[in-house]
Amino acid sequence: MYTPAEIASQPVSKRYRIERHLGAGGMGAVFAATDRLTGQRVALKRLTTTADQLIFASISTEQDSQVSLAHEFRTLASLRHPHIVGVLDYGFDEQHQPFFTMQLLEDAQTILQAGRGQPQSVKIDLLAQMLRALSYLHRRGILHRDLKPDNVLVTDGQVKLLDFGLSVLREQAVSGITGTITYMAPEVLRGQAASIAADLYAVGVMAFELFTERYPFAADSTEQLVQHILLTPPDLFSVGLEPRLILILDRLLAKDPHERYADAGEVIAALEGVAGKRLALETMEIRESFLQAARFVGREAELAQLNAALMDALESRGSAWLIGGESGIGKSRLLDEVRTQALVKGMLVLRGQAVSDGGSPYHLWRDVIRRLLLEIPPTPADTGALKALVPDIETLLEMPVPEVPSLGRQEEQSRLLAMIARLFRQRPANSQPILLLLEDLHWAGDESLSLLRLIVQVVSQSDGDMPLLIVASYRNDERADLPEKLPGMKILRLERLPADSIAELSTSMLGTSGERPEVLTLLERETEGNVFFIVEVVRALAEEAGQLNHIGSATLPQHVFAGGVQQIIQRRLARVPTDALPLLEYAAVLGREIDFAALIAIEPDADWENWLAVCVDAAILSVQDGRYYFAHDKLREGLLDRISSVRKNVLHTSAALGLEFAYEADTQQYSALARHWGEAGDLEKQEHYAALAGEHALAVSAFQEGRKHYTLALRLATDDELSEDSLRRQAKYSYLLGEMFFWLGEFRQAHEYYERGLSIAEE
Repeated sequence: MYTPAEIASQPVSKRYRIERHLGAGGMGAVFAATDRLTGQRVALKRLTTTADQLIFASISTEQDSQVSLAHEFRTLASLRHPHIVGVLDYGFDEQHQPFFTMQLLEDAQTILQAGRGQPQSVKIDLLAQMLRALSYLHRRGILHRDLKPDNVLVTDGQVKLLDFGLSVLREQAVSGITGTITYMAPEVLRGQAASIAADLYAVGVMAFELFTERYPFAADSTEQLVQHILLTPPDLFSVGLEPRLILILDRLLAKDPHERYADAGEVIAALEGVAGKRLALETMEIRESFLQAARFVGREAELAQLNAALMDALESRGSAWLIGGESGIGKSRLLDEVRTQALVKGMLVLRGQAVSDGGSPYHLWRDVIRRLLLEIPPTPADTGALKALVPDIETLLEMPVPEVPSLGRQEEQSRLLAMIARLFRQRPANSQPILLLLEDLHWAGDESLSLLRLIVQVVSQSDGDMPLLIVASYRNDERADLPEKLPGMKILRLERLPADSIAELSTSMLGTSGERPEVLTLLERETEGNVFFIVEVVRALAEEAGQLNHIGSATLPQHVFAGGVQQIIQRRLARVPTDALPLLEYAAVLGREIDFAALIAIEPDADWENWLAVCVDAAILSVQDGRYYFAHDKLREGLLDRISSVRKNVLHTSAALGLEFAYEADTQQYSALARHWGEAGDLEKQEHYAALAGEHALAVSAFQEGRKHYTLALRLATDDELSEDSLRRQAKYSYLLGEMFFWLGEFRQAHEYYERGLSIAEE
């Protein structure tokens, strides 16, 4: 076992700067750290226990324990609740040891410390908060397994449950973590598997301590303590508790797990009788753990090809792959599976995503380059040239960035592209191989595709000396020409699932109910093998039947919805509570990724933590790499479709004001601001930001982007009321459009715009 000092001295990830040791346990050590990408302070837990020594909260069919652990981290990272400290990021370091990061709780107390000396009403409230969090976990098939006061912290009156989902094997727990034994259920000590009842026993022990301010058993040794836990009923009648509370504790601390409460919700209901008031518990039936974690089926051949390419990349034989398919066909899930395999192999995973509108030049590469810069520090000259693309590069690298001499426009573009390609090519010896994931290329701008072409060319010409695997995705029904624009990338086309794969997916979600012929016939007819539609139809059927395993026990409808797919999407959106919808509409207008800085600027007093929990609970939002997104583009599109034009004007105005306040003079936001002010009907501000977006595009030599923005600015200036100022703006934009066309090599159009600008200026 490593000491905390040894763990801290070993590299975890250049993304995190470890600051101090916070504590240690049976699985590893916890440190306070700073996330250099976000500036956020986090708690980083580095596991020293090997993956095959861990028990996972969810059932896995994987034979490889490290792959199982990666899947488990992914599940835990998807959980969000106001009373849970969620997993933000996870991975495997250079020594293939796992780590994960969580929210850092400053100056937190244990639930026992927070309740000491408090009135009974406060203690009941703390207990109810813990039970709500536990109910949330249990509904998703997650057992805590290690409930104890150190894992139930309180900050500002809010209970936060942590360290759930993973535990070491029981033999190691008994021999190595005496503190955990004090909260271990009798049946677990006897060798039975952990269960909901075992978690509730631990709740009972803490509840006893909370209300009596002492532990239920007195023991001089571990052996004596174990005997008390197994055989001795706690004394509940000499501690001054009211009868109704005694009954609750007696049931929680029952030696027989079958005599305890069935779930955390029952305990909360019982506590209401003691509190004399309602103790709210989320009542929405949650099936997402089954639906979102459905087996990965029907893509075995494609995954095998990509896994082979991944193994080649580990041997420095890089390659580039382009995955095409319609929306909802399973492209993102395939990329997630490849990502999991790459993390297990100790690869550095970089991820970029194009956006449908309002993205700045090279938006696809923004997160990729920021993360890569932490791994491969650039030369001082390179940092200066990259500043236009990464405005916060000085903060990110914690060093001053010099100005670089200006070159001709074409030379600057070539320098920028070559510099980024060099970051991938000239990597330090013994550095991690890279998996580069690029999503939604159908929305990528020409400048982003130009950079991708260059890097693909570097990979194809590397002659076995390039530990880089590129996997990109696009909608082939929206951008059929993309493979031609990206020569050198191997094409994988995902088709809809055949009948046998639909049956396998159905069974993974529904159990034996999913094998029924009438269920399979309905799924085939209604979805035609689109994975997104299959999951949504099953979700809708489950809501009608009451439970997943009741689907098919009654007569199934001929059609799930008369309105087809759109009605399915609207039904999912209807699961969101009414008071959460306005904030969700703001988020949808801003983009697929949830922009918290802008949202907080729009609604600074909103309960964002609770809103997130509600939206994740309803499967509208999901979390990936510590960031929140709409779970699928179709959900965001469906939400936008049902907003009235008048309401959209209001939303876009608020979005624009939020971006202005949150990002001030951030050049990356100019394109989005032009879009929002345009949708809001403020043409003057739309023109202003379109011109600024064009100026920024010119600065980073993104001439196609610049042409688009200056064309918009010119149209708006031309449509404006004729004046000396509007003519001056028209002349300026015409000249700059001429510049854009010139650097694009379109000289006839360049000449026309130069002439137009000169003509207007001479009027």
